[in-house]
Amino acid sequence: MIATFSPNPATRGFTSHSSGRTVYCNGTQMRAYCRDQVTVVRVTGDIDATNIDRFYDHTHRFVGEAPGLILDLSEVDFLCARGISVLITLDNDCRTAGTHWVIVRGPFVRRLLRIGDPEDALPTAGSERQALDTIAARRQARLAAS
Repeated sequence: MIATFSPNPATRGFTSHSSGRTVYCNGTQMRAYCRDQVTVVRVTGDIDATNIDRFYDHTHRFVGEAPGLILDLSEVDFLCARGISVLITLDNDCRTAGTHWVIVRGPFVRRLLRIGDPEDALPTAGSERQALDTIAARRQARLAAS
């Protein structure tokens, strides 16, 4: 389920689209939708020091809401260095909640992950379709193991 996100009106530069699913925050757009029982959070623009906390808050709210979560960063043009630690925190949050998740990487995020996650600990995919297939395979493996 994707609930309407109500931003704090006191937060400068942070507004919600009338649909309630697209959030604009200091040069970043975050849109959440459901596909194949998986929540997809598609992010475009720059994630920097002015919006990294909102990026985390917005994405974190979907952890545990559906069996899977895709964080589509394929159209992110910039991710600040703190972004790696936020992605690692999201990974820990998803593991704790039992949410299968995958990051869809674009050219910029791929380069940053090569530096910040050299052991490929974070789950990544090259496309949303590949991420959906990865989550489905993990769910099947969990069902088979139980």
